[in-house]
Amino acid sequence: MLSPADFSFQEIEEDSEHSHVYKIDEPVYEALTTAFGDRSPVHVDSDYAKAAGFPKCVMHGAILQGFLSHFVGMRFPGKRSLILSVNLNYLLPSFLGDEIELTARVRRKVETGQVVVMDVRFVNAASNAIVASGKVQVALRNE
Repeated sequence: MLSPADFSFQEIEEDSEHSHVYKIDEPVYEALTTAFGDRSPVHVDSDYAKAAGFPKCVMHGAILQGFLSHFVGMRFPGKRSLILSVNLNYLLPSFLGDEIELTARVRRKVETGQVVVMDVRFVNAASNAIVASGKVQVALRNE
């Protein structure tokens, strides 16, 4: 198992960018569907999804939230992190098999409370289309 990154508040630079690629694969889809029980037909019934105008079942937006949680806790800033808020706008649907690159740009650092504010975007690696974007605020603990 990969150890979490460990960026301190002092090491983080404004305007720096950090990225990681995630894949929406069957285990991710099944785990979310099983854990939360969201079996809305647009997510689980391909005929329904097609009738609604999609080429196949639309993946849950919570999958992207899960990728963001992993990214903040394991990639950047890492183990000292605690997400305070997330605001995501879903721009395009994602589908099973999509590879999504999550990029976070440090917008600003707030000394009081050691908070890092980041702009995030989720880009479909195949089409280069932004599927979601938003902002996350993360507090960093001293260790």
